[in-house]
Formats: sequence, C-alpha cells, structure tokens
Amino acid sequence: MHRSIPRVSTGLAALALAVSPLVAVATPASASEIGSCSDAYQVGSTKVVPDENGQSAMSIKQYWSPSCHQNFAYAYVWQSFRDSHSGTWTVDLGEIWVQSPGVETDGGHRTTYNTRQADFWSPGFAGSGKCTYADAALFFGSYVSNGQTDQRCG
Repeated sequence: MHRSIPRVSTGLAALALAVSPLVAVATPASASEIGSCSDAYQVGSTKVVPDENGQSAMSIKQYWSPSCHQNFAYAYVWQSFRDSHSGTWTVDLGEIWVQSPGVETDGGHRTTYNTRQADFWSPGFAGSGKCTYADAALFFGSYVSNGQTDQRCG
C-alpha cells in the first residue's frame, strides 16, 4: 500500500524537534503491549502531529526489538488533546516498508475506532535489514491529522 502523507508545516516541525529531540535509545517498550518483545526501544525521531487548532495532539514513534527482529509503530495521544476534546477518536497506525524509492508496502496496520485510549501499538513487522518508518493518523470528527517518523534502515 502506498500512502501519501502531507508534511507538517516548517514551524510545527521545528517545534517537534525542539520538544522531542532525536533519540537513539529510549525507555524500553511496555511488555504488556508488545508481548515477548519487551526489549524494544525507540529508533529515530518522534513525529508530533497537530489538532485542528494547531496544538500538539499525537506523537508517533518507531520501535525496534532486537530479540524479536521486529519493528513496531507507537502512537500517543497527548493529555492536553484528551482534556480539550470530548467524545472519541480513531487512530490508525502501522509500519511501512520502503522497498525502493517510490515502492512502499504496508507492513501491517492496526485501527482502533471510537476510543479515548492514549497509547496505541501496531502489529510487529519483520524489519531486520529493511528500511521502515512508522505511520499514523488521528481522526476526530471530520478532522484528520497524520504523519510519519523518519525512515530507519537496518
């Protein structure tokens, strides 16, 4: 599947970099969320996407598990968004495999509909030796905000 993801404005991108610097190794992933791949750690940068008012709404990250040889996409809906938006939202996220420039394959997406949940994990993708990125979209009413992490090869 090939998805065209709009780029976040330069100002928001600068804010995202200021708030969430590049991280080579971060806190391990939650064992309860990704099973036996609890050694997973963040690779690459964090992407922050805005709500309909331009405020930070959701962070997108990519994780790598050395023991499982899998990548995972992770999304977190910010507390400030949850506090300021009544009702529910839908989150779609997953791993995208970049086979070659312009040739991308969906490595597995998970969609959670009509929820107030904050944390979301994609299915694992066997990303060893492949170029991948995490891709996510937040749907709230008629508003959609989406983004992707930087590409990681390894």
